[in-house]
Formats: sequence, C-alpha cells, structure tokens
Amino acid sequence: MRILFHDASASIAYDAEFMRRGVLGGAESTVVRVAQALSTDHDVAVAQRAREEAVSPHRGLRYVPLDDAAPFGGSPPDWVIVVRKHGYVPRFRARYPAAGLLLWIHNWQRMETLLTRGGLARSRCGVIAVSDAHREAADRRLNGAAGRAIGALAGGGGRIPVRRIYNPVDDGLAPVGTPVDRNKLVYFSNKGVHEVFAAFAEVRRSMPFLQLHVAGPSRQTMDRLGALARQPGLHYLGRLQQQEILRHVREALCVFYPQRVHAETFGLVFAESNAVGTPVLAHDFGAAREVLGAGEQLVDGGDPRAILERLRAWHAGARPLVTLQAAFRTASVLVQWRQLLEGAA
Repeated sequence: MRILFHDASASIAYDAEFMRRGVLGGAESTVVRVAQALSTDHDVAVAQRAREEAVSPHRGLRYVPLDDAAPFGGSPPDWVIVVRKHGYVPRFRARYPAAGLLLWIHNWQRMETLLTRGGLARSRCGVIAVSDAHREAADRRLNGAAGRAIGALAGGGGRIPVRRIYNPVDDGLAPVGTPVDRNKLVYFSNKGVHEVFAAFAEVRRSMPFLQLHVAGPSRQTMDRLGALARQPGLHYLGRLQQQEILRHVREALCVFYPQRVHAETFGLVFAESNAVGTPVLAHDFGAAREVLGAGEQLVDGGDPRAILERLRAWHAGARPLVTLQAAFRTASVLVQWRQLLEGAA
C-alpha cells in the first residue's frame, strides 16, 4: 500500500537521523518509528511543513516537502494519516476520495475542536488517540451531546470512530546495569516546570543532599523562573540528545515529575524511563496510571508530605523495580497499525 503521513505542525524537518543526533518531541519520534516500521512492507511518505528537499533513507520511505503534489509519483495514496491538523482532513478527502483517512491526534482536544467536527464526519475520517485516557476524552469531546449537535448543524452528525494506538517505545530499550546515584533526580520536560521546581525546593528542606538535573525547558523559560531556577541543587543541562537523556535517566533515583498542570496523553517520558528500569514520581492524571500502573509511581502532586515520604523511602532502599508493559513496545504497536491499515484495505 501507499501510506502518506502529513505533518503540518512540526517546525523542523525530522527523520531517523535527526532523532539520533538531535532533540525530537514525542509526537515526531512516534511518526518516525511508525513510518520506518511500516515502510518495510509498504511505500511510505512523510510530508513535513519545514522540509525543503525530499530525502529517501531507504527503499519504501521518503520524507518530502508539505506541498509535494505527487509523493508516490503518479499514484494516489491508499491511506492519508493527518498528524494533529484537523483542517487538512476535508482537503485530503476532496483530493483523494477513495483513500482511507485518519486524523492522528497527540494533544487533548479543546472545545474549538468541535468547530471542525462536521468536516471530520463528512470526510469519513477516523481518529487515532495515543492512550485509553486520551481516546475516552476525545470520544467524549467529539461524540458527546455537544459534538453531535454541532455536527448535525454542520451537516456531519454521524459518529466519528476514535481508536487507541499507543506511542511506540524502542524494542531494544532496556536496563544495562548502570549504577544508580540515590541523590540524583531528573526532569526532562517543559510541562509544569514551575510546579516541579517548587516541589523540589520543598523536598530539599528535608533532604538537602538531593540534586535535580534538568533538560527540556528553554534558557528563556529558565530565566523567567528567576530564583526558582537558580535554587541550590538544581543543575540545568540545556538541550541534550536522546542517548544523553537516557544516560541521566538510568543513573537517577527517579524521574521527578509531580506536576499537575499538563496531563500526558501518553507520556513517552514515563514509558522510556520504565523501559530502562527507572521509576517515575508523577501525579495521577491523564495517562499516568495507564502507563505507570497503579502502584508506587503515582503520588498526589499537591501534597508535599506525600512526595517527601515517597522519596525518603526510595532513597532508603525501597525504590521499586519497574519494567515497561509489552503493549508499549514498537513490535506490539505495529501489530495494531497493520491490523487497522491492512485489515481495512
């Protein structure tokens, strides 16, 4: 089959080589892994807004500019998978009336999503969410009473199918026996950064030996945080390549993530940390419970005492042994993609 991924969101031209040597977000990393895996049996093109020239890392896979009118030569795609941008869906239905059409969402759907709901229904477009929590929220938004009413007014009142396919984690990611520094915490994100830094300041009142190593927030963000970002024990590492991030994660007592501001739709940082054997201390919302389980890795991010007690226990030797669920591995995720694309075809 010919499968076109259309990414008008990313501000960089990314591919597997960029992922190895650069810093790539979870959604873009997921597109790369899925496109690469599908290209072993199908002809796959990834169209990107920021790309100026086409590249083909191997037979069956091409990364092309967004305005490439013929990514498969003179043949139309069998599937078009639109990454995040609802507004492109009706255009592709008009351009390729016989193609299968999917909208692959990676963020929580806001109220304004309802304004595009009619176009999704009229275009016979399915939606792919990245966790069950994400799927349930998207289904409520799109197919709840308000969504159906607005869809009916816009001429697209039919139910929009919403399916879950997890973001894939590299099959080879595993513990390698790295010695753990019990005083080292890591935070490699930019979500809820203010709350994470404030929680760390509270923890250090009782455990002043703890050190928090940070990558993800921009220098501008760190400057805006002022004294909170300059507090004792906090080490800003700047932007790191994936292998460097994983090295720090392997060495750490835990990934310190007790923020309550931005729920994860999947949480690749959760999954990859558990894959290398490092626990995560995270607030129980979004997909956290789904990825991390219902055990010790979940904490009330608004309860400083609970955060402190958990860290004390882990530091004293009760750090949990964690593994990654098989369902999140690339091999398992690709089974779902193949069932959807090949089964429907």
